[in-house]
Amino acid sequence: MGFLSSRLTTIRFGTGGSAPTIQRCNINTTNGNHSGAGGDAGTGLLVSGDFKSVTKIWNAVWNDIADFQLLNDELIHGKCYFDTKDGARICNERCQLSVIGIASDTFGYGVGTGANPNQEVPIAVAGWVLAYVDQEYECGTPLTNDAQGNLTAMTKEEKMEFPERIVALYKKPETAEFWGPAGSEIRVNNRHWVKVK
Repeated sequence: MGFLSSRLTTIRFGTGGSAPTIQRCNINTTNGNHSGAGGDAGTGLLVSGDFKSVTKIWNAVWNDIADFQLLNDELIHGKCYFDTKDGARICNERCQLSVIGIASDTFGYGVGTGANPNQEVPIAVAGWVLAYVDQEYECGTPLTNDAQGNLTAMTKEEKMEFPERIVALYKKPETAEFWGPAGSEIRVNNRHWVKVK
């Protein structure tokens, strides 16, 4: 790091109390919480105020977009959850009513975090995510949940009667033990890539 960048911790655009700022900080990559804003340490950036790119943002995200929901169960990334009035729970019936999706640890963009601190599950709403699947399938196979919260192929009857319960389309198994950029890797745990529906 250069002389200036190693000492710069906050940039303020304007003099008012509500002027937008960019600050160095530490960011928890599991839940998005930040700490140490404006301090000397941290590899993250905290932007207060609106942010817009007039072109593209490259290498800024991972694979999917996650929407944080109230959690009323254990958090296991890669499992399927269903919604209840008390929060999301791991699916416990095949092709479950109110299935909302897969808990993601591969998201690069998260929304809705902070409403229920320490009691949230990041549900993948778009993109590719690592999920627990009962076996390998042909690429494009429609998947729903099984009674253990894993993904499984839908029957023809389930696809016709419950099309809203298609959770994802099968892609392939991830063969590596870890996945992600250096320093931020996650453990794969024999999961498979699926395309969220």
